[in-house]
Amino acid sequence: MIAVLFIILVLCLFIGVPVGFSIGISAMSFLAVSQFTPVTIMAQRLVDGLNSFPLLALPFFILAGEIMSYGCTPRLMRLANLFLGKKPGGLCAAGITASAFFGAISGSGVACTAAIGGIVGPEMAKSGYKKGYTASVIAASGTLGIVIPPSLPMVIYGTSSGTSIRNIFMAGIVPGLLAIGCLLVMNRIISGRRGYGGQAENYTKEEKRHIIIDAIPSLMMPLLVLGGVLLGIMTPTESAVIAVVYAFILTFFVYRELKLKDLLNLFTSAAVTTSVIMLIIGCAAPFGWLLAINNVPNIITEAILGLSTNPVVIMALITVLLLFLGTFMETISIIVLLTPMLLPVVTKLGFSPVHFGVILILNLAIGGTTPPLAVCLFTACRILGIQIDETFPDILYIVGTLILCLILIIVFPAITVGLPNLLIGS
Repeated sequence: MIAVLFIILVLCLFIGVPVGFSIGISAMSFLAVSQFTPVTIMAQRLVDGLNSFPLLALPFFILAGEIMSYGCTPRLMRLANLFLGKKPGGLCAAGITASAFFGAISGSGVACTAAIGGIVGPEMAKSGYKKGYTASVIAASGTLGIVIPPSLPMVIYGTSSGTSIRNIFMAGIVPGLLAIGCLLVMNRIISGRRGYGGQAENYTKEEKRHIIIDAIPSLMMPLLVLGGVLLGIMTPTESAVIAVVYAFILTFFVYRELKLKDLLNLFTSAAVTTSVIMLIIGCAAPFGWLLAINNVPNIITEAILGLSTNPVVIMALITVLLLFLGTFMETISIIVLLTPMLLPVVTKLGFSPVHFGVILILNLAIGGTTPPLAVCLFTACRILGIQIDETFPDILYIVGTLILCLILIIVFPAITVGLPNLLIGS
């Protein structure tokens, strides 16, 4: 009988029904067909799924990211270019580094790709970089915005798995920096072979000082949010509210690039994004409840462990599955659907929920860079005015680099859990 749930879900997704509605329709259909419980339980479970204090962080983080896009992006780009611009592949390295900064601010891969790509993409094209390579690097570094805390997928994983969001944030810092470092090394190698030089822009001491001072307030945003959460001063939800207030003061009063006329579009964009995500999370609650009462997580756990008892083999299979699903499904959808099913498997294998959370999110970041879905890659291609096939084989080099980084994180758990264990001993 439970097969009805999955058949209807797959059918709805196949014909193009939005993910949130697909999940809700499949759950409603199962309840209607099975008749073992009133259909009204659907509404109760949906409300219960959204009745979560940590989920209040989502709209505020989304709004903070929208606000910080006014004025912060060019300042971060100039700062990164100041330190990295003159080296081989320096302009690209500056774009990667700026993406890391902005990713920590916005927590959204698409927003990060659009913001940084709109600035560095045309400049890289003018400097002789191959457009396909430019789009690939911008997309990859943009997707890493979801790995670097504070991150929306981390908040959603924390609420879906019952894991401390504070611990997830701490666990994502080192892997995020490692992934950025791997991209920088790859860029240096490719740029050296292709002769991509640095920018010959010379700054006076006064200009350097101005660029650094001008960017410091933008850099303080992720430090403020993370510092407050990691030190236990604020919860993630409270830090998200502080982030909105800080972002508004910075962009409206300090940078003076946010205008009153921009507020309507800004709030509308944040509200639409929040609504889409909340619909998916809300509909996933009754879906997950139906899976739980039908013992699906235990069935899946026993089936997977029946294939092998070797943790490395099982994690390799799960990684391949996540990479595959990430190529054509949205990140949020995969997290809310698969976390209840896969978490019991990995915990039985000895992986901590925090470690698995980072593995899951990095998997989906890599999958999100790979066609056919590849939202960030399509965004970068649209900015540069090229077709997605022009990114080959460069995108494969980048995906391969990130998969190598993923393998390191799987094999060496200390990369993720080391910092949480060091700071809070859990």
